[in-house]
Amino acid sequence: MKLTKARNFILIVGVILLANFKVFAQNQSSQVDSSRYFNPVTDDITKRLPPLEVLIDSASYNSPDVRYETLKEDYYAYTTLSARRAWLNYFSLNWDSNFGRWDFWNQDDYIQIGHYYHSWSWRSNYAVGFYIRLPLLALVDRRNQINQQKKWIEISMMQKEINRRFLATQVITYYNNLVEYQNYIKIYNSYQNFTLMQMQMAQNEFLNSEISTAEYTRLKEIQTRGAINFQQAIAEFNNAYQLLQVATGMKFNLINILR
Repeated sequence: MKLTKARNFILIVGVILLANFKVFAQNQSSQVDSSRYFNPVTDDITKRLPPLEVLIDSASYNSPDVRYETLKEDYYAYTTLSARRAWLNYFSLNWDSNFGRWDFWNQDDYIQIGHYYHSWSWRSNYAVGFYIRLPLLALVDRRNQINQQKKWIEISMMQKEINRRFLATQVITYYNNLVEYQNYIKIYNSYQNFTLMQMQMAQNEFLNSEISTAEYTRLKEIQTRGAINFQQAIAEFNNAYQLLQVATGMKFNLINILR
């Protein structure tokens, strides 16, 4: 009997602890997730994103176009080094060595039966050679070839700067569009609330025959147009948000509750 009561007590305590743990975990997860929620109507997007300078630097760092030009710059640096060393092609140093056994077989032509004489020897041969060949074109055009490779490096550096400025322009445009469309959302949200209230009043007046069908239709069109503008502003806001993520290579991880 006592053993049964002890088991029941342990079971009850375990259930209570498990329930408290689940509540604690849910509270923790809700606190973490709530920081990610973003309401374009009430929140400020500029306070939830990194500064514009950070976004531009991130776009430059993560850009494949800038990275491509950096690789080209490195490649042309190697080719410039090869052009500086090309004069070594006109110098040559050769080394040949042979070592082995040489066998000689000789037939005596004066004896009809024929006799063969065999002799052998060990020999080793060494040869060293060095020559210089300097074409006149190589002497005259060497500096020009090196300068050509240097110019390719400068071209890659300039193209990389062009890509960076283009990225900065893109990021600024997407960022400003994001702010602009959030302002539109706030404006259209207020306008939509006003038209909805106006539409409710018009519906009552229409049912009481206080306004005509044409007036009721006109107010309905205004309310519908406001709802469409509100949804378009939300769509443009989401589009600018996604484009900014792609351009910067960053994930902002904000959950837009108006999607």
